Amino acid sequence: MHITTPFLLFTTVLAIPAPLKLLLRDWTPSEGTTVSCDYTANKKISFNVGPQKESVLNDACAAMLPRCAYPQRLSNDTICIQTTDWALDGPKTSTQSANVIDGESTNKLSGWSVKFSITPALQQNDATSVFLTRDDCYGYFDQLVSKLEPLGCFVSSKGTGVGSIKVGGTSTLKDTIFKIEIVPRA
Repeated sequence: MHITTPFLLFTTVLAIPAPLKLLLRDWTPSEGTTVSCDYTANKKISFNVGPQKESVLNDACAAMLPRCAYPQRLSNDTICIQTTDWALDGPKTSTQSANVIDGESTNKLSGWSVKFSITPALQQNDATSVFLTRDDCYGYFDQLVSKLEPLGCFVSSKGTGVGSIKVGGTSTLKDTIFKIEIVPRA
């Protein structure tokens, strides 16, 4: 009886899906990736209260990637091919609810949302030669909201700013732009 309880707890812990943040511990941006923060914006994003960063970023990526990129969000009778790379067939956008605050006073502002966009670089052949992984989607947006400049647009005690990342390196994502901006709520 006493051996069964620890075993049951151990197997229960193993059955709990790991948060995406833990799965990304080895993710790094491509070499030569550059960040551009928008300092003219008088609004910031705060993940201290309300929708948490992991949920907002996952929801944004799920809205821009094919449904099968997030199989845990699909019904059990949905069949998906097993792939981790998804063709980026043009610009993608997603607007999410998140806490928007005044950049100076840090007071919460009503009527604002956060817009995420991914714009692939123009390819000589066709846009489907640009491929995106779920980790890249989450990783580049997470870098923008979590890292201090020059790696991101996080502003320590005042939340996170907005801006964009231009992917470097030699992958098919080279020159793709990941952008976060604050927009009026529709």
